[in-house]
Amino acid sequence: MSPSAVDNVPTKSSLKDGPNKSTTLEVRAPPLPHLTHGFIPLSLLIRRLVQDSHNKLGELVDSLQGGGQTDEEKKRRIIDHMQDTRKQFIKVLVLAMWSKNAGAVGEVIDLKLFLDSRQEIFHSVVYNLLDVRRNMNQARVPNPDLDTAVQVLSTGRAQTAMTHRYVPPPPLTSSAILRTLSNINTLLSLRLTLHSPPPPHFRTYTIHSGRATFTVDHEFEVDMSIGSEDPESQLFLIDFRLLFHPCTNTPIAPALRAEIEFRGNAILKQRGLEGIFEFLHEFVLTHKIGVLLRQTQEIHAGRWTENLRVQQIKRTLVVQYWTTRVGEGKSWIEVGAKRGSPGKPSRLGVRWMREGKEVKDVEVPLDIAVLSAEQLLKSVIALHTSQILTTIQTRLRALPMFPPTSLRLVTHATDSFNSFLQLTLTPSRSIRVLVEPITGRFALTRPTAMSTHAEGRMNQNPANVDELLVRLKFVVLQEEIESRARSMGWEILKMVNVRREELKTFFPSTTRYMTYMRREGWRREWVVCVVLGDGGEGFYVGKIHEAPQQWTMSTAILIPITTPLNPSYTFLASLEKMASAIITLHVTTEILTSRRIQHQLKPPKVSDPKLTIPDLYIRFSSLIPRATWGIDALRLTFQSLADDGRSILTVFGRTREPMTQLGGEIRAADSDVSFHPLSGSYAIRFTVTVGDTIIDALVEKLHRIETLIRFVAVIRRFKLPCLHVSLGRVGFRYSPDTNSTADVSFGSDGDGKMRLHLPARSPHVRIRHFLENELNTAGLEIVVMALTVTLPLLLAFEDIEARFSNAPGGSEGALYILPRNVDWFRVEYRNHGVVLDWRLRCRKSVLYWYVQDAAMTGAESERGVKGRRRADMLKGIWSGEVDGDWEALKIGAAAGVKGVGALVRSVHEAIVEAGVAA
Repeated sequence: MSPSAVDNVPTKSSLKDGPNKSTTLEVRAPPLPHLTHGFIPLSLLIRRLVQDSHNKLGELVDSLQGGGQTDEEKKRRIIDHMQDTRKQFIKVLVLAMWSKNAGAVGEVIDLKLFLDSRQEIFHSVVYNLLDVRRNMNQARVPNPDLDTAVQVLSTGRAQTAMTHRYVPPPPLTSSAILRTLSNINTLLSLRLTLHSPPPPHFRTYTIHSGRATFTVDHEFEVDMSIGSEDPESQLFLIDFRLLFHPCTNTPIAPALRAEIEFRGNAILKQRGLEGIFEFLHEFVLTHKIGVLLRQTQEIHAGRWTENLRVQQIKRTLVVQYWTTRVGEGKSWIEVGAKRGSPGKPSRLGVRWMREGKEVKDVEVPLDIAVLSAEQLLKSVIALHTSQILTTIQTRLRALPMFPPTSLRLVTHATDSFNSFLQLTLTPSRSIRVLVEPITGRFALTRPTAMSTHAEGRMNQNPANVDELLVRLKFVVLQEEIESRARSMGWEILKMVNVRREELKTFFPSTTRYMTYMRREGWRREWVVCVVLGDGGEGFYVGKIHEAPQQWTMSTAILIPITTPLNPSYTFLASLEKMASAIITLHVTTEILTSRRIQHQLKPPKVSDPKLTIPDLYIRFSSLIPRATWGIDALRLTFQSLADDGRSILTVFGRTREPMTQLGGEIRAADSDVSFHPLSGSYAIRFTVTVGDTIIDALVEKLHRIETLIRFVAVIRRFKLPCLHVSLGRVGFRYSPDTNSTADVSFGSDGDGKMRLHLPARSPHVRIRHFLENELNTAGLEIVVMALTVTLPLLLAFEDIEARFSNAPGGSEGALYILPRNVDWFRVEYRNHGVVLDWRLRCRKSVLYWYVQDAAMTGAESERGVKGRRRADMLKGIWSGEVDGDWEALKIGAAAGVKGVGALVRSVHEAIVEAGVAA
């Protein structure tokens, strides 16, 4: 049996070992190789698919919880997820159905693998034959051996020793070589100048060493020479070199060099210099794309892993970056050969697709002299980063809460690490928005708890970055205002919750965040509302009320702040001052309106650029009816805040006439009121709790000023020395005696009554009650007159009391002086039974003191008081028998104010002497 018969075909043969035995031999083919490499169990595939579906569903649920998406977008994303998942499970279903025939399919795969291996052997034989043919092209026909030929032709045979010997060429000398090269240089110069001018792209060339070297910048350099003096003969390619990095110093592989030389000579023969330029130019472009592909694969295997997707489609390199970025469309760059226009060859160009759209208005920088895939990628990412940050800046700049000075954009052309958008959230806090060049994720520096949370939300929903940055600014601003306000004594009212519908009537509809603050010492219903919204920041003074189920707000007044918001301690101090002023002025105007008192708010006379607090003008005649002493305008101004947080207000006014009667005697102790007597101006200072009114206190102060002016005028008219002048008290001396002083206080007890204060040893103490009554009913003028008129009489009464108690037989309690009024005194001598009435009368505009016997008046006679008798011992005084500085009236006597003392003493002596005689 031959070996060929049993190679692959099973055969049977019979061997006869004997007459009765035969053996059958069966030869079988070897089994096919079984492929198991790369197979994955179906169960593992199903588990991976289920896990992947669960993960994607979780990511979808998390992303749907974020804001900035409409219901339609959410529904579309849910449907897309369901469709993608359904397609994956359908594929698994198909594989599961095919798994029933897994054994047969495996045999088919093994058979296909075996047939492919046989076909590869056949192709290898063909390629080897072609390689042998290609190598035979290098063989050369040896030069003719003329000596051997002559011997053969002449003798019919050749020498045996010379049969295998070749004739060596004659040796070349140096001069011959130089001459030959010089001739070739001359022929090349003439040919390229006269007969075959090079194309425009080969205009840069040099001729040296018997060759012409053509240079194309940043691409290649090629050496060519001639093989004949004929100008129409073919040029031959001698050498070829690349002129761009990183291939400048890298030698070309021998096989590639031979292929270039072979094809280049063929093209030179057919198309000349134009054809060889086009061939080499296109080869270099393709080679550059290949170099970029290798570089991209290298960086993809490094730190850019899982963030790049590299693919080559024909002569185009496609590199997708930021593959893990959520949302937005895909972004990639395409590097390929762009078709040239007439007169211009093709060139290496870059096409940039940003978020699924081609960018045509930006030229991507590509260095064709030094190829660097990483630098190209960084440049594109830097441009993309700059576009993202510029878009964010443009959108934020259109919002009122981000003035131009709060946004600073810094971009770099090739390095996105140096590109950032700096946002000033508050004057003391700022952040930088960056885009990581490898992943494309947003990053915020400096990291804080709030910025970290915002950064995560930004990367989950990049389309909503503007909204998230606005929220971050509001949250940071609110947190800084609250923290600094607490340190300054403000109370942050977290429990206040006013209905949104009610807030819309007071605050802008774009309001997002509200903070309620109250300063310690304020009335509970007044708060400061910090409003943060799309329209910017705003500060309001609000009046809130706590209802059983819900807070309500009845008033909201905008606080005019002219300076940019800076939640510093100085700003909060100014805010407190502004809010206190607005609350105080608002409460005051409400009281004036309710009482129908004319008033008006006007800009202040002395303006502060940081604080705009108006002045309140009140009509004097409307506030104090029937008062004519003051100019009809009062100006109420807010001055400042006291250390305890209360408001300090000042009311300025002016009298119709100068207050020179006050002179300089107004006491400096009255720091709440000051006067300028020459101009008639006065200022009243109030310190009240924020939320209280000063109208009642102002009216009371004005009444005091009116009373003060009137009282001092009275004192001056009587030419009495003033001892003390203040807004609530006037002291004067009505006699040179040290005990003849009086103080009048008004309005200090809160009941509106005036009080008369006298020294303990004053003679008028006995009639102080009557004087005080006259003071409140008739005024100070009557009291001053009463003091001066009654002083001689009262001094005489004190004198007779002292004489009577010290006289022999005198006893304490026997003389009674009973004041009935300031102009009526009754003197009773109880031991003598005599009662006298001293009355003040006016006759012909002259005041006199009249003394009469009470028993002789009709009223006393009718009473019939027991033990009382007529004062017969005074008949001498009544009839004029007793000489004195008085006038006898038969039933009494009259004396002037200054001379009444002598009459009192004479009457007293007469009664006492009559009692002693009896």
